[in-house]
Amino acid sequence: MKFTVITPTYNQAAFIKDTIDSVINQTHKDIEYIIVDNLSDDGTEEIVNRYAERDSRIIYVREADKGQAEAINKGLNRATGDVVCWLNSDDYFYDENVLDNVSKIFDTEKEIDIVVGDGWYCDKEKKLTDYNNSDRNDRGGLIDRWYYIVQPSVFWRRNDDRLDEQYHYVFDWKYFAGMFRKHKVLFSHKPYSVYRMYEDNKTGQDNAKRKREVWLLQKELGTGALNVKWCEHVYKKYVYAEEKNLPSVKKRMDFLSRVLFHITFKKICCF
Repeated sequence: MKFTVITPTYNQAAFIKDTIDSVINQTHKDIEYIIVDNLSDDGTEEIVNRYAERDSRIIYVREADKGQAEAINKGLNRATGDVVCWLNSDDYFYDENVLDNVSKIFDTEKEIDIVVGDGWYCDKEKKLTDYNNSDRNDRGGLIDRWYYIVQPSVFWRRNDDRLDEQYHYVFDWKYFAGMFRKHKVLFSHKPYSVYRMYEDNKTGQDNAKRKREVWLLQKELGTGALNVKWCEHVYKKYVYAEEKNLPSVKKRMDFLSRVLFHITFKKICCF
């Protein structure tokens, strides 16, 4: 079984060695590794070229793009593997056996289209912080309201689905919510990736722009009038908090969102 691993990158020279090493050191060797670089100017180009010179499996695409979603779509359009995934340039596979373990599942479970594994979060120095279960006790449809999966722990049989490039923060959420509706998913309770969480990365950017996209996506996915209304309210509060420089407002809205999530049995959410 051939895997296509896609890494979009922009100025991640501090982390990308960990990412590349975790891919090329896999015990499963049938890999096509596509790195899509939005003209990094921090030394990323030199690092990738050194790896590409000694590993022919690496395909380095260095050209301007309009964002991460477009970069990943470029990789998806080039992909020839049986199974596809993307691994951001500040994340890495949990160990060298990940692709072998995933391959065994796809070989055995012929009807399965998507495999979702567990994942760790870590800080900038790779200190593991939180462990995330792959399914969060999902019984169907929860991913529309709560993006609970650890994205680099997801693998799927290559298909024609593509990311919505209009979104900057929630393109992956929309992508997997759509695929979960159409394809059969297996939740594998094994750690497949380590996801760096820090203030500078997009997931760590708790800002009004992201909350606006969450609100718009909830409308698009049709997750219920109350949930959509709450997400709109949170977005507007975030705008107010940023205009007035009141971080406490954001903290309060985040707390209330989590309370509502639990007391409504996961029907209302804005994370």
